[in-house]
Amino acid sequence: MEHQTAQREDFDFSLNERTAQIVMNDVMAIETDEDELKTESIEIPDLISPVLKPDFSLDGLRKLPEGRYRFIRSIGFGGMKTVTEVYDRDTGRNVAMASIPDAAERKHTHILHFVREAFLTAKLEHPNIVPVHDIGIDSTGVPYFTMKLLHGYTLARLIKKIRSGEPFFTQKYTEGRLLFIFMRICNAIGFAHSQKIIHLDLKPDNIYVGEFGEVLVIDWGLAKYFGEIDTEEKDDPADLEQSSDSFSKKIKTQSGVARGTPGYMSPEQAAGLNQNKDVRSDIYSLGAILYTMLTLRRPFPGMNVEQILHATVKGALIAPSQLDDLPRQIPAALEAIVMKAMHRNPDLRYQNVNELREDLFAYIGGYATTAESPGMLKKSAMFLLRNIYSVMFWVLLILLFGICVVMFWLFRSGVLEISLN
Repeated sequence: MEHQTAQREDFDFSLNERTAQIVMNDVMAIETDEDELKTESIEIPDLISPVLKPDFSLDGLRKLPEGRYRFIRSIGFGGMKTVTEVYDRDTGRNVAMASIPDAAERKHTHILHFVREAFLTAKLEHPNIVPVHDIGIDSTGVPYFTMKLLHGYTLARLIKKIRSGEPFFTQKYTEGRLLFIFMRICNAIGFAHSQKIIHLDLKPDNIYVGEFGEVLVIDWGLAKYFGEIDTEEKDDPADLEQSSDSFSKKIKTQSGVARGTPGYMSPEQAAGLNQNKDVRSDIYSLGAILYTMLTLRRPFPGMNVEQILHATVKGALIAPSQLDDLPRQIPAALEAIVMKAMHRNPDLRYQNVNELREDLFAYIGGYATTAESPGMLKKSAMFLLRNIYSVMFWVLLILLFGICVVMFWLFRSGVLEISLN
């Protein structure tokens, strides 16, 4: 039944001109001035700013009408919230409801972060970002918000199924289709950056792939506005050149210093350089997601948390092609894109999502990428590959023309006539 459901999106994506056209037509162009993407202090919108104030009262939220939602089942929990499936009597549909089960035991700042996540996510209206339907407080004064009920798999689970070798998933999720999914993730993050918001916790677990082709970025709990300061995050920087011992000591006392997921968080996040987090931190995480999609394993495999964070700060990333037991050969161009996105130095990464997408477009279309630093020889070879049929046609045409010229010359000189006699 599971396979029958997934077959509803049974169309093949291969890396050819048709695929490139489909992907490029599907992408929502987000033209953002690079100057607008620089981290700077900005005025937080009125919708969000009250939630950031310590004296913010939940009484300002709309109270949940009695009997509107009917509990159906628990979906899961993570961080400070639990998610359940409920039936919305007002709209006649099932939705997902996020709430705080132990709100009475939580700090007021934790409650504010929960409500803030709801408002911030609601602000991000985009086809590839999970939509929020309702925000309020229940009869006991506990905040909640409802959102689209998702059907399908997280990207992490999808990758696990491909890695396990399940034939249906290995055949369906080709390299081309995985790139199609990744492009949609980039669309969502590009839009968020255009709204001056950075996600800061991008990973396969926070990407949902629906059964009808939906790709949704979820869990914006760590997201921030450009230049926004989190009073709970100490800016206790670990020098990127520090010794192994001092770094290890820092990791052991990391609580309250850095937030994110080891392996997917950027070096500046892992090092506690909280003032340095900007759109390029998300670029690193996007690169880590692409790394996982290509290799079917997380970056820095075989390491514990402390080792992962240490390797992240040091930039000791193993290139995808150097891993053993790869599911398929990884094209050099894609590896170059991953390594550039995950560069230790933010200045040497892609500076915004548009740059990353342009390189992916180039790869899909058969062009050389900027990540490869291509020379004229490389560009010429890519041109020939892109236009192989046209090149063959003109070569044959020139060859035939040459044969005709030679035969004409032989006739004129009498050589061919003598030979025939």
